Amino acid sequence: MKLRIIFGALVALSIAVMFANIGGLDVYALDEAKNAEAARYMYESGNYVVPFYNGDLRTDKPPLHYYFMAAGYSLFGVNAFGARFFSSLFGVLTIVLTFLFVLKHFNTRAAILSSLVLIASLHFNLQFHMSVPDPYLIFFITWAYFSFYDAYKTGNRWQLFSFYFAIGCGLLTKGPIAVALPGLTAVIFLLLNRDFKWKTIWRMQPFGGLLLSLMVALPWYYEVHKQTNGAWTEDFFFKHNFSRYSEAMEGHEGIFIITFAFVFVLGMLTFLPFVFQSIKYAILNRKNEPLLYSLIAALVVVIFFASSSTKLPNYTVPSYPVLAVVLGFYLSQIDTQWFTNKWNKLGLGLYSVLLVGFPAGIYFGLKGDPSLSHLSWLGVYFIILTGVGIYNFYTMFRSKNIAALLRWNVAGWMATILLFFYLIFPQVDAENPVRKLVPQMETSKAMISYARLNPAFVFALEREIPRFSTLQEIEEAMTQAPSGYVISRTDYREELEQIDGLEYHSEAKDLFENPTTLVMKWGKH
Repeated sequence: MKLRIIFGALVALSIAVMFANIGGLDVYALDEAKNAEAARYMYESGNYVVPFYNGDLRTDKPPLHYYFMAAGYSLFGVNAFGARFFSSLFGVLTIVLTFLFVLKHFNTRAAILSSLVLIASLHFNLQFHMSVPDPYLIFFITWAYFSFYDAYKTGNRWQLFSFYFAIGCGLLTKGPIAVALPGLTAVIFLLLNRDFKWKTIWRMQPFGGLLLSLMVALPWYYEVHKQTNGAWTEDFFFKHNFSRYSEAMEGHEGIFIITFAFVFVLGMLTFLPFVFQSIKYAILNRKNEPLLYSLIAALVVVIFFASSSTKLPNYTVPSYPVLAVVLGFYLSQIDTQWFTNKWNKLGLGLYSVLLVGFPAGIYFGLKGDPSLSHLSWLGVYFIILTGVGIYNFYTMFRSKNIAALLRWNVAGWMATILLFFYLIFPQVDAENPVRKLVPQMETSKAMISYARLNPAFVFALEREIPRFSTLQEIEEAMTQAPSGYVISRTDYREELEQIDGLEYHSEAKDLFENPTTLVMKWGKH
C-alpha cells in the first residue's frame, strides 16, 4: 500500500507540473506555431498523409505528433490546450516509465529521486508544454531505452516487441534519430559489457525487430513519397537530417561544450551540485549493469548532438530520463559523509550563491530587453530560490542533513515551476505581437503577408495567410479585396509605403526575437 501511495503522489506531482496552465499560454514560439497549424490543417482537411503549413508543403518532421494534436483538437477544440494536451500527457508517462524502470532495477528511494529529478526540472517541463515533436520523441526514446535493457536481461518477448515498436513510433515522430540513439547505445553497452556476441545479437532479433519498426513507419513514408513525387522525402532526409547535422541551420550553432551545458546546467539545474559526482560514481561502479547502461544512454545523446553542427537545447532532452536514473541512484546512496569532501561543499556553495542571486539575475535580464523591461519586477517571484540557497548554506555548515536539503531544493524548484507557468510567463507571453495586434484588426478582412511572416498569426487566425515576395504581388493581391491587412516586419515598412493606398496600422516587437512585426492596412476599416 505504501508503494501505491508513493506512486500515486508522484503521478499527481507529474500531472501538476506537466499540465500547469497549458491552455493559458499562447501558441507563439516559431516551431510550436508551425506544428500546431500543420496539425490544424490535417484535422480540418482530413488529409493525414501530406503535411502543409500556410499552404506550403511542410517537410520538417514526420506526422505522428500532428496526429496526437489533431486528436487533442477533436477532444478540446482548436486551441492551445488541445494542441498541448498529449504533449503533457507524454511527459507524465515518461516520468512513470522512469520510476518503474528504477524501481525494478535499483530501489524505491532511487525510483522516487529519479522521478523528482524530472519533475523538478524546469527545462524538462518546458519541453512537454509545447506542441512540437520533441515530447513524443523523448517518450519513445525513453521507452526504447528501458525496453531494450529489460529484454536483454530477461529475454521477455513483449519487452523486445516494445523496443522495436517504440523505435517505429520514433521514426514516425522525428525520423532516423529514433534508430540511431537506441541503436548506438545498445552496441556500445554490449561492447563494454563484453557481450557483443553473435548469440546475444541473435537473441535480440535485430532483423525481425527492425522490420517491425519499419512496418510501423514505412507505410506513411511510402505514401507521402508517392503523393509528393518524392519532394517530401528529399527535403526531409537531406535538409532536415543530413544538413542539420553537417552544417548549422537557422543560426543555431555553437562550440562543442555548449551541448554539455544544455544538459548538465540547464536540464539538471535543480541537482547541479550532484550531477557530475553522479557520473563519476556511475563510472566507478560500472559493474552495476543498469547504472552503466543508463550512463551510456545519456552520454550517447549528449555526444551525438555535441558533434552536430546545429545545436539546440531541445535536441538533448532525450538524455534527461536516463541521466535521471544515474542521478537518482547516486542521490539514494549518499549521506552526511558527502559534506566531508571539500569539492562537494565548494560546488554546493557556488550553486547556493547562484540561487540566492536568481531574482537579481532575472531582474537585470528583463531590464536589459527594452520590450520587457517594465516586467523586471517579475524577478521577485524567484525569491523562493533565494530561500533555498540560504537553507543550503545552513545545511552545509550546520545540520548536514542531506535528505532535508534534497527535499527543500525539490520543493523550491517545484513551487518556482508552478509560479513560472501560472504567474510569471503569462505576463511575458502577453507581450507577444499576436496578443497585442490581432485584437486591433478586423479579422474578417483579407490577410496577406510580405517577405516574412510570424507563424503565430497563422495559427491564431486559423487561416492561410498568403505570403508574397514582391511589391507587385502585394498590389495585385490588394485588388482582390476592398480592404485588408499586410503583415510583415518593420524592416520592410519603407518599401511597403511605396504602394498607393497602403498605410501604417500597428507594430509590436517579436517576443524573444530581434524583428518587430508590422501591420499595414488598405481600404476602409
